[in-house]
Amino acid sequence: MNNFFNFIYWLKIFLSPFIFFGGVGVAIYINNKDLILVGILLGIVGLTVGILWAEKIRKNQNTTEYMGRIFNTDDIKSYDEIVSDEKINDSTEL
Repeated sequence: MNNFFNFIYWLKIFLSPFIFFGGVGVAIYINNKDLILVGILLGIVGLTVGILWAEKIRKNQNTTEYMGRIFNTDDIKSYDEIVSDEKINDSTEL
């Protein structure tokens, strides 16, 4: 099961630059049909950067640890903090 999550996170890391460079390549191609080679080259650059970046993260640290740090949400309050803040606000309104 852990390998499944590692693969999903590897895929997410890979897709970030791939979609960005691919999107820029498609936008260039849509604006000028003569620049199809530039669009293809940007897609290849996105593919290469995505694979290299995802593999670097996988080798240096686990992909689940990397994505865990990205998804860390310290700014979101816990349920207990939310409830205590609501009680304080309700008592001050009286």
